[in-house]
Amino acid sequence: MNYNKVILVGRITQDPQLRTGMNGNVVTFNLAVNRNYSKEDKQADFFRIVCFGKNAEFVASYLRKGRLILIDGSLRNNSWTDRDGKQRVTTEIIANKVQPLDKKESGEEISDSSSEEIPPSFDNDIPSEDEDNDVPF
Repeated sequence: MNYNKVILVGRITQDPQLRTGMNGNVVTFNLAVNRNYSKEDKQADFFRIVCFGKNAEFVASYLRKGRLILIDGSLRNNSWTDRDGKQRVTTEIIANKVQPLDKKESGEEISDSSSEEIPPSFDNDIPSEDEDNDVPF
């Protein structure tokens, strides 16, 4: 049995940019996730997040630098040969679900629906607090 699942909560480090690739829309951005060892020793890990399709369109339209979000996805390693002939590898998080966890700042643009929540099509797979959240194994 194989299992590849990542859940992260952190802040977006730069505004996501929507690009159109060969397979549709793609958004990439970095997520900063804090690690607090003690009050004095605070560090952050930075993860490259990739979103595709309608998820990418949602992220590009509604999320900006500084927003606190939850990412539910999987790990992917990309390997390639650079111009100098060296083998390179990067690790990315492929986001299957993106959930904002904070409210929009007062200066941020609000969508036509004036909703601070994400559209139902993007949050209906995130378990509610009432649901049983036990691990299935």
